[in-house]
Amino acid sequence: MDRFGDHSTTRVRALLPPPRAMSFRTIGLTITVLALVACTATGVQVGHRGMGGRGGGYGQHGQRGGQAPGARGAASNVDAGEHRTLVVNGVTRDYYFHRPANASASLPLVIVYHGGGGDASKIAAQTGFNEVADRNGFAVVYPNAIDHWNDGRDSTAGFGDDTRFTSELINELATRDGIDRARVYATGASNGGMMTLRAACERANEIAAFAVVAASFPDTYMSRCKPARSVPIMIIHGTQDPLVPEQGATVQGGTRRLGGTITPLKDTLDFWRRTDRCQAAPSPQTLPDKSNDGTSVQVSDYQGCATNSKLVFVNVTGGGHTWPDERIATNPKAGRVTHDIDGTQYVWDFFKNYSLSGSR
Repeated sequence: MDRFGDHSTTRVRALLPPPRAMSFRTIGLTITVLALVACTATGVQVGHRGMGGRGGGYGQHGQRGGQAPGARGAASNVDAGEHRTLVVNGVTRDYYFHRPANASASLPLVIVYHGGGGDASKIAAQTGFNEVADRNGFAVVYPNAIDHWNDGRDSTAGFGDDTRFTSELINELATRDGIDRARVYATGASNGGMMTLRAACERANEIAAFAVVAASFPDTYMSRCKPARSVPIMIIHGTQDPLVPEQGATVQGGTRRLGGTITPLKDTLDFWRRTDRCQAAPSPQTLPDKSNDGTSVQVSDYQGCATNSKLVFVNVTGGGHTWPDERIATNPKAGRVTHDIDGTQYVWDFFKNYSLSGSR
């Protein structure tokens, strides 16, 4: 299953016994189930949409819910932002937009792509981007996919024109909210990380920098990647990722079983090294081990890259299919979460150095 996306949701009708088998006891069970359905319909969270495990639910697609950034497993609601819609190619798409209170005009914007089968509320809760945006003075937008992002795998091709959606979203927010077009950034995890790679290939003239978490190029797409310029890009990956293994393989899990083969991570890194015209891989720097969580973090900061471009590889030794220091409780099947870095703040600290008008 996609750690950043959807996991199987039991349908209510599957819980109900056939009419001829119903007794007073099963009638009571049925009433209880229907009461839970009613709670869900009125906005009360039941169950857990997304990766199974501890903590509260994230709600259905397009609803707000989940755990508050910084709660580390405490069950509470998270407000991803103002819910809006946008028509793209005749299809109504939706997204959540957050900006700090009393913020000035012309803010930077971070686009956050959720994982496969997930939604805006889940990735907002998982990453805590709103909290970091409030501290650092930038806006965040969480677009919702149509089931999964059209990330370049053949199996996702029917899910919508998501690169066009990205462009229309930037135009909408620049016109309506005055975001700074020169300081638009994109990040995502898993299916959302692959979508970030595709955006780097196809929207490099609209997005200033990119950060990819728990993802690598689909093998059928990398040869089609023709970015308009060299780009600043950060790639964060766990060595023990069970769903997107660093050595490359068929993508594992997912309720839709979309699969697709991904390239080895070293090939994705080498693609961007050549595209950004960087020198050979540097010796990695090991960051301080701040917590006893079974992980360590090594950062390779590539040198000599083309003007206004950069390649940084953050290798999480022992890390799984997870966002560094993610804000919600972790399902052990996804692997370990590192707490040696705050992934969200780390991504923003990378982004803020770049704009389409040049390094800052």
